[in-house]
Amino acid sequence: MNATDAARRLHESNPVAEDAFTGAAGDGIGRATFKRIMASPPRPEPGPSRVRSGRRWSRRRLLAIGAATAVAAGLLAVLLPGTPRLTHPVHSAWQPAHALPRGGTTAPPGGPTGTWRLAGYLVSKGWQENTTGPEAGYLTCPTTTTCYVQGNSASSASGPADMNSFYVSTDGAASWSVLPVPSGLTFSSALSCGSAPSCAAGGLFHGQPVFVTTANGGHSWTIDPLPARDGQIFQLSCPAATTCGALATPSATLPLGQQYYGRVRFLAITDNGRHFAASAVVRGDSMQYLSCPTASRCVAIGVHNRDAGVNQPLGPGVVATSTDGGTTWSSGVLPRGLGVGPFPQVTCVDAGHCFMLGYTHSQQNAYSDIAVSANGGRTWTQRSLPPSAPDPQLSQIACPTDTTCYAAGEDAIPQHFANGSSNGGSAMVLITHDAGRSWSRVTFARPARVPHGLQIDAFMTLGNIQCPQLNVCVGLGVTDQGSKTTPVYTSRRTP
Repeated sequence: MNATDAARRLHESNPVAEDAFTGAAGDGIGRATFKRIMASPPRPEPGPSRVRSGRRWSRRRLLAIGAATAVAAGLLAVLLPGTPRLTHPVHSAWQPAHALPRGGTTAPPGGPTGTWRLAGYLVSKGWQENTTGPEAGYLTCPTTTTCYVQGNSASSASGPADMNSFYVSTDGAASWSVLPVPSGLTFSSALSCGSAPSCAAGGLFHGQPVFVTTANGGHSWTIDPLPARDGQIFQLSCPAATTCGALATPSATLPLGQQYYGRVRFLAITDNGRHFAASAVVRGDSMQYLSCPTASRCVAIGVHNRDAGVNQPLGPGVVATSTDGGTTWSSGVLPRGLGVGPFPQVTCVDAGHCFMLGYTHSQQNAYSDIAVSANGGRTWTQRSLPPSAPDPQLSQIACPTDTTCYAAGEDAIPQHFANGSSNGGSAMVLITHDAGRSWSRVTFARPARVPHGLQIDAFMTLGNIQCPQLNVCVGLGVTDQGSKTTPVYTSRRTP
């Protein structure tokens, strides 16, 4: 599939894709090229039933564009005119949180621990007056009660993503409050937390790459400028409150049709952002995801540089490990035929046990697979997923122990709603308690009422998932940019 076909197919599957490509066009390839690629009109929608299929590549790509890659497409690391460059850290004033009205629930509260239900919605009304409010973005839950969402405040489906809002829940996702983010700050990576109140993220401050931290759960922030040659952080893993590992790239703006970041370097961050040390990982490779279970041990997965260009949606995967905090790296071995996919993920529970999401590509399709490592990422074993989840497309994996993991995403089982609408897939969670040797599938009841402004494809996929403890998880549905609410899923009883 060439770049033109990929762009048109993604555009046809869901209008939010045009939003992400518009941002990419404005920053990278130019609007004239973008308009030429997108000139052919999309297929007309079906009749009143409005079937939402989006299977398969296009929907999978939509996930990352809506929750991650659109951030890169819409954020260009260029200092805005008239804005002085930071040369030292700045600190924002403490700000209070403002409670959001609770979203409607689709099931009564209660139920035993480990029982999944649709708990409610992240509602749109926030601290900003006269706005439609942000939709959900990156989800991070450092404890069983504390969760954060870095929200996308773009208010419509046209225009680049704008990750500059911040939600917090202190009751396990039962209710949410919103905190203001310092003016000019936009997040460029998901949050990583060494403890419940102490978190960090990559970002841009008026276009300048920065490292941002909070010691009080987002009430105030410290913004540290990155060294000029270190690039922009797009992946962050903080095993302690003052120590992080990061992946950085010179520019997080990807050309149309390119799925992987190039010229990626590892960035060791110590003393809570006071010291930065950049280094190469493995010559000839560009790492795309990182997990550092300790301050000294890290595992990174990615692709060869030759596979990081345009029209390489399923490059062969590579893995590397470090035992000295990223100073030196050694190449590991992935199972033959397992690609990292366009949106890879690796998570290490401890120094020895790691899990990763990968992709297997057949002539007809590409579907998710999972691999496990019991030696710190040096070698990996591929695990089969259950036939009860046909054509699995996984978004994220969370592993609270070295044997139990929860993988969120969708499968190719259609959903049908009371108003006659239908989806081509269903949100689901795959659970293993034996390190991937066997899996069970969890599905969710369709809501009797879909909130106004929320499309039914929000229930087609479970995107982000966080499980800080066994049988205690929080997940978010996947919404189109500009949607008013986002489904919130939980696996524990909430007040």
